[in-house]
Amino acid sequence: MELPTTWTTRDGVELAVRRLVAGDRAALQTFNRELSAASRRLFLPHAYDDATVAKALARSEAGEDLLLGLFAGERQVGYFFLWYFTRPVPLLGIGLLDDFQGRGLGRPMMELLLAAARESDRDGVELTTCLDNERAFALYRKVGFEYYADVKNRQGDGIWVTERAMFYRIRPGAQPMTEPHQPPV
Repeated sequence: MELPTTWTTRDGVELAVRRLVAGDRAALQTFNRELSAASRRLFLPHAYDDATVAKALARSEAGEDLLLGLFAGERQVGYFFLWYFTRPVPLLGIGLLDDFQGRGLGRPMMELLLAAARESDRDGVELTTCLDNERAFALYRKVGFEYYADVKNRQGDGIWVTERAMFYRIRPGAQPMTEPHQPPV
């Protein structure tokens, strides 16, 4: 899949878009530290210790997962991905630093990931979102995701939480995954 090289926010800030690689470990860890406590509660896909981040980035480089970053210069301001990218139904996640939320980036991030799934002949895409994250839930529905159940999801800190599971069908008859919702690393 050919990635766009840049995106521009509603207010004119140009951002680089690219696949994350091993050299992005420090940027990804800084991204997590810069999230507010409220945002981290909503977006904690995996732990951010050296070993976990190294495994995640290695999976990205190997093509097992599609991990993408948005960068304002050297600063990573967005993290979005399709985990289990080689499976029929990958798991989608998006996160933005607080100062980049509400600037018109969520929808294009999702659309890029959905295009990658279609181009790779996936059956569908799944995601989960916190029960009280109405803003994200509304965006996901606008993009075409359908809510199907509340599920247990293991966050990056190892705690299991109940979240809304949503499914985006690419192939007719496709169904959500049956595996537990948890990070691949």
